[in-house]
Amino acid sequence: MCRKIWTAAAAAVIALGAAGCGAGAGGAGEAAAPASPRPEGTGPLTKEVVRADIGDSAAAAGVPASALEYAPNRADGQPSCAVSAKGFGSKSASLDATSLDVAVRALGAREWRQSQGRTERKGKDGSIGEARVLLTQRGWSMVAEYRYFGEGGVITFTAFDDACMKQNGSGAGPAG
Repeated sequence: MCRKIWTAAAAAVIALGAAGCGAGAGGAGEAAAPASPRPEGTGPLTKEVVRADIGDSAAAAGVPASALEYAPNRADGQPSCAVSAKGFGSKSASLDATSLDVAVRALGAREWRQSQGRTERKGKDGSIGEARVLLTQRGWSMVAEYRYFGEGGVITFTAFDDACMKQNGSGAGPAG
């Protein structure tokens, strides 16, 4: 019964995030969104919880919800062990490395922990052209990444279920 309640709550969070309700402008000073609805320390996370974490964190960072596309299914019939999302900025609502930092802080509020420091590459002009953070939580590993792209930048989240990957191999990642 509790699992059904938590699943329904996670679905509601995803729906609200997709509709853009409560999403702010995504500025660096904006507070992180509240933690996703799940009890602490109850074993491995489900894909639904990871999707909610990514969706809520993306919304907190101002990543356009309309650009988020999760890739849990594979056309070749192989099981997918990943949840991924990509959001493109625009000229009027650009994304940058600061947007990635906001998303990572929001993920931290959901108990995701950085497993390494942030890596980045700078362009010839000194601006950050690429930044990447690796995070882990309860049997999952995630790469959150910003890349300069056109006028708006792009932020990508890819989370892998570690046990599923071990069982099915690297071919069980997102199709792409």
